[in-house]
Parts: sequence; structure tokens; C-alpha cells
Amino acid sequence: MEKRSLLALVGVCAIVMFAVMACGQPVPEPPPPTAAPRISPPPPPPAPTVAVAATNGASGEDAGGGTPVTVALQDIGGSGAYAFSPADLTFNAGDKITFTLTSETEYHSFTVDELEINVDVEAEETQTYTFTFDKPGTYELICIPHTTQEMVGTITVN
Repeated sequence: MEKRSLLALVGVCAIVMFAVMACGQPVPEPPPPTAAPRISPPPPPPAPTVAVAATNGASGEDAGGGTPVTVALQDIGGSGAYAFSPADLTFNAGDKITFTLTSETEYHSFTVDELEINVDVEAEETQTYTFTFDKPGTYELICIPHTTQEMVGTITVN
């Protein structure tokens, strides 16, 4: 009987030893998660059309001598979406407009080929440009480096 008790004791000790060893083993780390695809936020809604009437020297003109109009050249927080804000501008023939063009975090251009307007605006800078609109029509406004990303607008001269 003693032999049987001794074997039972050895068996219990072996089971306890295996349990202790199993608890002391490091838990394998799960594989790192795969990178989630980057999803760009939807583009902003279209900017409203801005109509500006000339002031012919009245108050509201700035040092450039034209009616002030501010246009933001946006890269919308680095999201990959680009836009002029506002994107569509309307003026009357004879209007002298002084644009204040402000770029966010990238270089942009304010370009209207048909009117020979081409203003470069470096990242985080502001440029001022005065132009008198004398030819009625609708003209395409583009940012040269971001035209393919749909950074376009229109300038309409009545």
C-alpha cells in the first residue's frame, strides 16, 4: 500500500509541477494589428458665389485702390482636398478688385490664363493683387499645381 501511496504522491506532485510551469510561461504576444486604410474626409461643400460691386473710390477700397476681396487657398488641413474659398466670384466690367490671397500649409497659385493673372502664394503666406476686370465673360480660375485635385473655380464678369 505504501508503494501505491508513493506513486499517487509522485503523480500529484507532477501535476502540480506542470501547472506551476504552465503558469510561469510568458503568454505569446498577439500579432500587431494591420494598419487601417487612411480614409480622407469628404471634400467641403462648395463655397458660395461672391458678387462684388465696384466702389469707384468710395470707402471700402484699400491701398491697392480696388474693392477688397479675400480668397483662401486651402489644402483643408492636409487632407488631400484642395479648394479656393470662395471658388466662384462674380464682378462687373470695370470693377477694380484688390485680392488678398492666403495660402494654408502648401504652395498654391491663383491663375486665370485668359486674363493673364498668375499670382504665386507660398505656404502660410499672403499676397495682395489688384486687377481691373474689363472683359465680360466666364473665366476658369485654377491652382496650377492642384488642378488635377480639382482646385478650380470661376470668375464671371458681367
